[in-house]
Amino acid sequence: MHIKNTIPAEFVFNSALMKNIENTLIKQHRTINNERMITEIQHRLQTESNEILSDLYLQALDMLYSKPHH
Repeated sequence: MHIKNTIPAEFVFNSALMKNIENTLIKQHRTINNERMITEIQHRLQTESNEILSDLYLQALDMLYSKPHH
């Protein structure tokens, strides 16, 4: 799948979108790890209708899959 909308990689995990996901996971599980981040992003991606947000989720997933630890 081609991603049309991206932000510079160094800003992805500091974005408000990712911070929102991290805060949600902390409230639910009291911890964050790559598996939980991936699962939450995949869940949000399934219901996201906004192309820009979908692309940012895909960009974050790509980075998480290639990153050993979050």
